[in-house]
Order: sequence, then structure tokens, then C-alpha cells
Amino acid sequence: MRKSILGVISFLIFASFQSKKEEEIIVLYSAISCSCAQWQIVNSNSKENIYLERSNTKIVDADKIWNGKTLPLKIKVFGNFKEEIGLPAEMKFKGDPKPARVFKYDKIEVIQYGPKN
Repeated sequence: MRKSILGVISFLIFASFQSKKEEEIIVLYSAISCSCAQWQIVNSNSKENIYLERSNTKIVDADKIWNGKTLPLKIKVFGNFKEEIGLPAEMKFKGDPKPARVFKYDKIEVIQYGPKN
């Protein structure tokens, strides 16, 4: 009995340390004038906006790609959603930011920047 309980506990500890499978999502920049999440998931039934957070400073910061004029901005990011809603760690906000889901990415690709020709 004791061995089986230890086996179950060992399995649960091992499973909790396994990394999640990396997700790939495509998002559009919303360019909303507020202290809120600016990215909307493409092909999602949800109208919620999310935050993007890079996993390290060597990766391009998605929130600094937009030049303030040219839309649409569509990117593909690879990573995982954080467990809790909140705010990106390194983002600076003006005003009172609204918490939202945060997608932490470790790879980014620009798909479209400006109108298609």
C-alpha cells in the first residue's frame, strides 16, 4: 500500500513539472486607445483581447512593432497562456490597466504589416 501511494505521489510531482505543449496562435493588433490588452486572436469565437509577453529580452517585443499608422498588423506567436489573468511583466502602462489573459511567447513571426497588395 505504501509503495503504491509513493508511486502516485511521484507521478503527480513528475506530471506537474512537465512543460505544457507549446501553442501557436495568430493575433491582430487592435490599436485601441486605452490601457488594455491590444491583441485579438484570429479565428476565435471570443472577442476578448489578450496581452503578449516575450519570454526574454532577446526576442522582438510584439508591442513595439506597430508604427502608429500602418494596419493591419498580424503576427504568429509560439508559447503558452499564463495560468492566471493579469498584466505583462515588463509592460509600462498609462492610467489604470485592465487585467486580461497573457500569452507568453518564445518565437514571433510577422505575417502581415499593412494592406495586402
